[in-house]
Amino acid sequence: MANRPAFQQMLEDMKAGKINYIVAYKLDRVTRSVRDLEVLISELEKHNCYLICDRDDVNTSSANRKIFCKNANSSFTIRN
Repeated sequence: MANRPAFQQMLEDMKAGKINYIVAYKLDRVTRSVRDLEVLISELEKHNCYLICDRDDVNTSSANRKIFCKNANSSFTIRN
């Protein structure tokens, strides 16, 4: 994620309270790294922000967000 300036700016905006949701078409547009996903989810939780990925049926604002993280990690592991 470090080599993505616009993504870093989005994270700074999230930390500043300017945004509450990150919306992406697919999860692989956000990250393809399990580690980066874990870091991102942790940062989202700290700042009361949520991730929604339309095509992958991802919505961390739901009550099942912890289950999503485990499933996403499994999916990444299988695909990589």
